[in-house]
Amino acid sequence: MKEKFKELKQYPLLVLFFLFIFCFMIADGLWPKRAESDLERRDLAQFPKFSFSSLVKNEWTAKYGEYTKDQVIGRDSWLKAQSLCESLLFRKEEIGGAMIGKNDALFTKMFALTPTEEKLLQKNTTLVQQFIEKFPGQVTFLLAPSSSVINAEELPANTPMLDENARLDTIFSTVGEANSLDLREPFTAAKDDVQLYYDTDHHWTSYGAYLAYQQFCQMRGLTPMEVSESDYTTVPGFYGTTYSKALYWKSKPDTIAYLDLPNAMTIWNVSPTFELTENFTATMYDKSKLETGDKYAMFLYGNNGYSTIEGDGEGSILVVKDSYANSFIPYLTANYARIGVIDPRGFGLSVADFAQQEGYDEVLLLFNFQSFKESTFLSCLNITN
Repeated sequence: MKEKFKELKQYPLLVLFFLFIFCFMIADGLWPKRAESDLERRDLAQFPKFSFSSLVKNEWTAKYGEYTKDQVIGRDSWLKAQSLCESLLFRKEEIGGAMIGKNDALFTKMFALTPTEEKLLQKNTTLVQQFIEKFPGQVTFLLAPSSSVINAEELPANTPMLDENARLDTIFSTVGEANSLDLREPFTAAKDDVQLYYDTDHHWTSYGAYLAYQQFCQMRGLTPMEVSESDYTTVPGFYGTTYSKALYWKSKPDTIAYLDLPNAMTIWNVSPTFELTENFTATMYDKSKLETGDKYAMFLYGNNGYSTIEGDGEGSILVVKDSYANSFIPYLTANYARIGVIDPRGFGLSVADFAQQEGYDEVLLLFNFQSFKESTFLSCLNITN
């Protein structure tokens, strides 16, 4: 036995390596397992249910591999270290699907559309066109441009980004410019005076949403809510979804701003026959989300199938939307008495039939280009008769 120990002493690095592996395996086995990653904004793989059939098909092995990667000890630190190496050592300007801008702002990588996205973009544009034709004079289509369009000068040099401007021109021309709210000109004019988009997230800020709201009011002949910077409640320490992709070490946190309005919002369950059952009623903000990494989810309690908001104005409007509308909609309380909100991802019924049943005066279709080009849920806009 002593001779074996003497032999091992001749290979100290090998002994330390195996000791490290052994200790790592023990620590990794004892490390608490998580259901989701607050840093990555996604659910983490759980230990897969075992069966001999899944083992033979190599399904269980693949799922177990995902589980070990997602639940490895210190995963967040490993991911940050990887991002640090890629940006410092390899001087990468694109990490995890995010482009690093000149002022350390992050942009969603979008070099080209996939064949599937090409088809969906054409299909969704046609659906919007047909929906507008169904309700002439009642529908506004707001398709928000990406930050990379408005702040193109901040992208890394020679970045081969998709020509989103050309795509937007085609969409607005097809849908009808009289019904479309094109924000590119007012946003470009205002970008040096106000932060329109977050640096770490793909959404527009509440200030960007307010400028969009002002343009909407101008288009619809409404008087916009008057807001000053002191009216906002601000919450620092926001790292958004684009940061979750890149984990860029030089990123500075954004600040969330919102108007702390008292208007009541009710979230409904909707049956296939349009029968409404109240889920719960609260204000428009889930302030518990401000204590988490996903602070933007505080607006309108995230993305719900159907909600209604009590406004202070007159008439009613139905907003069919993606998450860009969540920070936009609170401003509408100054102009409408009832605001309906549909997120197609959780609705799945005919928006046209529902809007007619509920008697809405107007409809606002509000999306951003990045979600509009890939959404598989806009079939709810389909006009069947």
